Amino acid sequence: MELTIIKINNAKFYGYHGNHEYEKKFGNQFEVDVEMHCDLKELNHSDRLSKTIDYLSVYNLLFDIFHNQKFNLLESMNLKICESIMENYSQVKKVKVSVRKPNAPLGIIDSVEVINEFERNAE
Repeated sequence: MELTIIKINNAKFYGYHGNHEYEKKFGNQFEVDVEMHCDLKELNHSDRLSKTIDYLSVYNLLFDIFHNQKFNLLESMNLKICESIMENYSQVKKVKVSVRKPNAPLGIIDSVEVINEFERNAE
């Protein structure tokens, strides 16, 4: 099976997630990378958005998760993103998601990051 990789790089969201009360109260910046390995045999050179993954739709899914759900852990947030992409986009055979928190309360660091990879069972 030939797979096409569609990526969303460094999507930025502001959210009120974290284990500490001040993170939940004041919020923080988050960054997300999504890599989707897609079976686009239906595309068949048609040049029609309906035959591929609408990455605006995926971005809106991320936006909804960040703004309408609350998470204590990056790990839980990342799992929710992976599960939601796999549930909503049947063409996605494998997804890799990285969630970064640039301002994690750890002192001087660039960021903390959680990476998950989900793969659909062979059908």
